[in-house]
Amino acid sequence: MRKKIVTCAVTLTIMAGIFCFPAHGHTATESQGQAEQQKTAVPRPAAPTGVKSKALNSETIKLTWKKASGASGYEIYRYSFKKKTYRKIGTTSKTSFKSRGLRADTRYRYKIRTVIKQDGKAYYSRFSKTVKRKTQKSDGQKVVAKARKKIGASYRAGASGPKAFDCSGFVYWVYKTSDVDTKKKVARTSSAGLSQSLKKYKVGSSIKSLKKAKAGDILLFTNGGSYSHAGIYSGKGKLIHAANARKGVVSQSVRQLHNSGTRVAAIIRVVE
Repeated sequence: MRKKIVTCAVTLTIMAGIFCFPAHGHTATESQGQAEQQKTAVPRPAAPTGVKSKALNSETIKLTWKKASGASGYEIYRYSFKKKTYRKIGTTSKTSFKSRGLRADTRYRYKIRTVIKQDGKAYYSRFSKTVKRKTQKSDGQKVVAKARKKIGASYRAGASGPKAFDCSGFVYWVYKTSDVDTKKKVARTSSAGLSQSLKKYKVGSSIKSLKKAKAGDILLFTNGGSYSHAGIYSGKGKLIHAANARKGVVSQSVRQLHNSGTRVAAIIRVVE
């Protein structure tokens, strides 16, 4: 009888182990799995919002945006019209970025995305909305824009604007009213006087040097050996100048004027 009781006790203990311990073990494994899942959950970074752009000058655009929660940093992308795709141009941990080395008077597009780094891995948000901005005109382009506004104005010897001009008077008036920084003030003088006062800033001295010319440069010409004419280079081989009493202020091919006997003698650059 005593042996039967002991046998029953052992049997009950074994059965209790079979039916109870697995249930307890399953609960522990499940809790551990949930903790592991929480630990390895993939972050979902928020895309940058409030993205704005501002042209600081002819070469730089500044981008700003609001801070994204938990962000480790941000990647900045600029659209390449040549490649027809966005390309990464920089990274930052700040909420602003300056895109430098740009072309003057040119429109650019940008997008930004948030980066979160966790356990040695990087996670990325969707891209922000696209922002567009045009760089400012260069000082040379501002000079040309001012000169263009006077095409069609009258020519009058000794006049320096605003309604009539002679050649050097036109150059003087354009620079005086263009609101640009010059290396040296452009004086009201003759073409010979411009050559003398600005000779330090000469970057070319013949028609062969025209490939060196930039928009806004002052072109000086000779006829018969002495300085006789002045105008403003507008780019692509063109000149804006107060030609004569018959034509007034016109846009003309530099080479055409040169071939007529009024020869290119100096290319002067007083703005960048």
